[in-house]
Amino acid sequence: MKISQEAVTDALVIKSYGDGFLLIQAPNKTPQQITHDCVLSPEGVSDALDLQTLAEQSGDSQIETIKSFNADVVIMVNNEGITPTILQITGNLARYGISLETMSLGAACRTYNLLLNEGRKPIVLIYFYN
Repeated sequence: MKISQEAVTDALVIKSYGDGFLLIQAPNKTPQQITHDCVLSPEGVSDALDLQTLAEQSGDSQIETIKSFNADVVIMVNNEGITPTILQITGNLARYGISLETMSLGAACRTYNLLLNEGRKPIVLIYFYN
């Protein structure tokens, strides 16, 4: 008997990643390569959030956009470590009760897929640092 865990989700998953790209796929769909800054959610890819201005604004409209995803976990791709910008974004989101996890692209991709398999709803704020 072969026993294996199967994901019971129809969500968009990350198939692979590398410098400057993600390969995503929904069940029974063709894989799609992402090379631009965006928000990845189980339902799809959104360009509705300008990640570069999230720290600059007090962020009401930007934060409302993040809240509209109704995410269990908000992950931000961050390869630069703790910077004043990351601290500002984290503080802006915390004022609205949103916790932000920052991690490298690889860790964010693995965490996103793991959370999906647990039945949770993560989003990833992707900034490729061109």
